[in-house]
Amino acid sequence: MWGRDIVPAEIVIRAYREAEEWVEAQVIENEMINAESANLKPEKAKWKPPEKGWKMCNVGFDWNKEKSLAGGGWVVRNERGVVQCHSRRAFSNIRSVDEAKFAVILWTLESMKSHRMTKIIVAGEFGDFFGAVERPQAWPSFCFQAGEIEMGRSLIVDCRFLVVRKEANRGAIFIAQSVTKQRLVRSYVQCGHPSWLFEFFVNESRGL
Repeated sequence: MWGRDIVPAEIVIRAYREAEEWVEAQVIENEMINAESANLKPEKAKWKPPEKGWKMCNVGFDWNKEKSLAGGGWVVRNERGVVQCHSRRAFSNIRSVDEAKFAVILWTLESMKSHRMTKIIVAGEFGDFFGAVERPQAWPSFCFQAGEIEMGRSLIVDCRFLVVRKEANRGAIFIAQSVTKQRLVRSYVQCGHPSWLFEFFVNESRGL
């Protein structure tokens, strides 16, 4: 009896929270898409799919200096550009952009390990950190971070790093910015793409 009373209530509460979050998230999508429409000329999709048999995990981050808050987002897609899953997380007490990058990279690697991802390409705007892993002698100031990142990668079967430009990483960035710009700090992992970015991911995959 108790189970029958509690479960419907939990479903209603969860639905209410998700609906509230969805409405708030529209602001992010509209602001970013409108800004891009006003400032950029139409161009072909920049995101490139991984080779056959591999998956691409795009990782985005954003940092709010005033609030010492960082947002992270990752999106896993297959070779056809179909989103298999995505995640968002908020990080508090982040004091610099480098600290934000480091936290988001480690979280992403831990997520890939937890979800037993294999043959995965982790892609993001991390030329400094990824460079420190591949060529530590060229990035001595990131020696500690490089060691931690390499350790995280070593726990994933067939994991590569790829440095990409912002244009090729926008979906993950939008998710990360929902933390810092809209204060959507609830962390989650979900199958498929965010409902509020449906059109974005569909259009991007069509451009392949």
